[in-house]
Amino acid sequence: MRLFNLLISSIVLGTLFSGCSNKNIEIPSFSIPALNVTQKKLDRSLPFVKQIKATSTLSKVLLEWKPIRDRRIAGYRIFRNNRDGNFRLIKTINDPFVSHYTDKNLNQSIYYKYLISAYTKDGRVSEAKQIKIKKTHDKIKALSEVHAVSNLPSRIKLLWKVPKDYRIDGYIIQRRWKQEPAWKTITQLKDRLNVEYIDKDIIDGIRYQYRILATTKEGAFSYPSRSVEANSKRLPKEVSGIMATDNQPKKVQIIWKESRDRDIMYYKIYASSFADGLFSMIAKTRSTHYTDQFDRDGEVRYYKITAVDKDGLESKKQTTPIRGSTLKHLKAPVILGYKGENGVITLKWKNMDKRTKSYTIYKKYWDKWRFKQQKIVGFGTETFVDKRIKINKKYTYYVVAVDEYKIESRPSEKITVIVNSSPKPENSWF
Repeated sequence: MRLFNLLISSIVLGTLFSGCSNKNIEIPSFSIPALNVTQKKLDRSLPFVKQIKATSTLSKVLLEWKPIRDRRIAGYRIFRNNRDGNFRLIKTINDPFVSHYTDKNLNQSIYYKYLISAYTKDGRVSEAKQIKIKKTHDKIKALSEVHAVSNLPSRIKLLWKVPKDYRIDGYIIQRRWKQEPAWKTITQLKDRLNVEYIDKDIIDGIRYQYRILATTKEGAFSYPSRSVEANSKRLPKEVSGIMATDNQPKKVQIIWKESRDRDIMYYKIYASSFADGLFSMIAKTRSTHYTDQFDRDGEVRYYKITAVDKDGLESKKQTTPIRGSTLKHLKAPVILGYKGENGVITLKWKNMDKRTKSYTIYKKYWDKWRFKQQKIVGFGTETFVDKRIKINKKYTYYVVAVDEYKIESRPSEKITVIVNSSPKPENSWF
């Protein structure tokens, strides 16, 4: 009999609420959750909740009721209809003297229905009383007059008017571009008077879209503003026409074409010892040429040049660097032979480099207890006759080639000769 009464009560209550809820709402929409979720039984003899009121904001609904002064009552249960039209238990209040509850984080411009019932410690519940349908406030209007400023160096500036709605206490900035078509929140600002934002986390020259949503203290937000587009100042164009020498003594001269961008202030020169190595800046110049000095011959370096404008924006580096080198060493002469006789030593060699302008002959020997070295410079032929020798002494010779810049080749092969009193001369002709 009790089960029969329970089913009849469910049907009656379901019929009463059908006018305010979804037509397809089922009988168990508020009574079955009460039975199945909390294992409580309906007791019509218990006093029910009266004088229920509701106050709504953008994302909250405040429920108020008159507390029940009955020793049997242990607290209250609050139900809310979901999108499927069914009621679900959202809060159990374990204090009969409580008379308020705030339902938070609700959607804006939505109608919500609530049921409130009292319950006892031994598992009985009163009839659930429904409050009138309550709608959360409509969304805040979209911000007007949003502007984006283009052509700033490495940044985009957003501006908008202070809204008249004093519920607004902040803003959400969203951005998207071709490679990321979905709107992405990039920052959230506090303070309704903060109506400027500068976006620096961008790629120079890329065009971005922005929109702004106003927010309230309770977490609600407005409709999105109209989208605006902007881009930062484009980087200077890549430097072109770079050339580097390979025929200068102890230096590399670099030249390049002047940039067509009018606001270029200077150029940066980057260098590395390897084509695929780490390039470090070695100089700045306002000119379109630069001389890189070295202490050694045959030094090789790779270069990249960038242009920098008045806002500090720098062009991209070249993908492939330019190779430069100082003038290489000459090829060493090749000794053809030597002869020592009659107190004379004769050397012959062959020139191996067309850059050769003269030769330097190095002569080494022991003079008593001292080791001596002589350097004979500016020698013009490929044969050297040395008459300043002594019998039975050892002499060592080698030859280097010299170019017009006084750059010497590597030493030739070393030749050691001893002139003695023997009638047979010491020689080695090839």
